[in-house]
Amino acid sequence: MQGTALVIVIALVVGAFLLGAYASGSLSRPRRRPPWTSRPPLQRRHTPPDLTDVGQQFHAVMAASFQKQRLLSLREYRAFKTIEELVISGGRGCRVFAQANLGEILRSPDPNAYRSINSKRVDILVVDRGGWPVLAVEYQGNGHYQGVAAARDAIKKEALRKAGVGYVEVSATDTDAQVRTRVRDALGWHDTPATGGQDSRSGPHAPAMH
Repeated sequence: MQGTALVIVIALVVGAFLLGAYASGSLSRPRRRPPWTSRPPLQRRHTPPDLTDVGQQFHAVMAASFQKQRLLSLREYRAFKTIEELVISGGRGCRVFAQANLGEILRSPDPNAYRSINSKRVDILVVDRGGWPVLAVEYQGNGHYQGVAAARDAIKKEALRKAGVGYVEVSATDTDAQVRTRVRDALGWHDTPATGGQDSRSGPHAPAMH
């Protein structure tokens, strides 16, 4: 009987404690989510495509839109035409290209050095009759030297110098005559008139540039 009484007393004490805690808010009923709400969808982690895979490259291209853009600005194209006319009139079989990739015209046994220039471009490139690059022309427009542009140009200039390719800069303030003079001097075509004209010299390479 004493054991039974003790159990009854403990039960009453525990019950009174729980009732007090519930009344004070220490214990509360679990809140049920209203039936008209739903759980938020699981957020999926976005995995960037592996663009070393040509299949994923193709998928990215198929899913995107493209628009054409100018290869050269109007002022750059004017300088290009001026240089092109000078080079053609020189009579050496040279040709002019725009936006040439350095990775296509230079090579290096050092992979790190090559990667440093691989994606860089020169605005205008003169090649000889054998297809060898002989002169890179950089067009410096208004506000060209912003950010790291000067450092990028220094990298290009040094790589071209080591490969024996000439380098010259023309600016937005240069007249057509000044552009012709700069390019002609860089090529070493001192006997070519500033307005063009035939040059009797020929050979697989243009004169060496320093």
